[in-house]
Amino acid sequence: MGEMPVRMRRSLLGYMPVDSPIYRLHPATRLLFLLVVSAYPMLIRMPELNVLGSVFMLILYKVARVDLTIIKNYKMAFLNLFFVIAIAYTFFGGYRPEYRVLAELGPVKICWENLRWAIVVYIQLIFAILIMIFFLSTTRERDIVVGLRALRIPFVLSYMAGLALRSIGLSIIDFNTIREAEKARALDLDALPFSEKVKKFGMYIVPLVALAIRRSDEVSNALDSRGFSYSGLKTAGRTDYILSRYRMTRLDYLVLALMALFFAGIVVSQLVGWFRVEDSLLYRL
Repeated sequence: MGEMPVRMRRSLLGYMPVDSPIYRLHPATRLLFLLVVSAYPMLIRMPELNVLGSVFMLILYKVARVDLTIIKNYKMAFLNLFFVIAIAYTFFGGYRPEYRVLAELGPVKICWENLRWAIVVYIQLIFAILIMIFFLSTTRERDIVVGLRALRIPFVLSYMAGLALRSIGLSIIDFNTIREAEKARALDLDALPFSEKVKKFGMYIVPLVALAIRRSDEVSNALDSRGFSYSGLKTAGRTDYILSRYRMTRLDYLVLALMALFFAGIVVSQLVGWFRVEDSLLYRL
């Protein structure tokens, strides 16, 4: 007999196994995880620690049973991001007499200090992107609404946040649809040189913006046809049926306690002056 098919659940960015360990946590816990862990790359600039954070996220991907191939879909985005940051800091990062010049392109001086900052910022952004991909891959629109409502956020703001994050997943689906349409017309992206790939990715912006505008109009009409109206930030006596189906467990309280300690450690490290970017190995080169 063959293996039983794995039941999957639609998330904002793909599909997840229904029995994933991440779904043992309350949606509010997962939402707070996003907020707390996202503070790490924003406050800690030391690249070694951000690399460790990225490794931790990859381990978390494996534990939560997130398909790691989803990261491969963004390899071109990661490369484009690196080139944009490198160009911005290299050509527009400024110059001081004490900077070490690696090369000169006419009036432009490529300095190690500017390139070093580009590497630091790039590693920070990679960590932050991995956090966001993990959250979108394991979360549904309903989970966002439930999590925000559990935190006593007004329903109007909760629903708007859910729609906003849902649009990210829909935009990625549209992006993949455009790519599949190009492949159906015999466009082989893998055979193109890197410079042509960058141009192709830039040309995706126009159809993606057009699709986003059309989709927002469709969502607006759908909400209007169902009698949905934004009644203000303060609504009295609104019944949260979906919220009643979720309960906080001991595991949630344990994870919340660990996140509180983690966030406190980040704040203390910033106040005391630990983990400064100047203490990095890059600054010893």
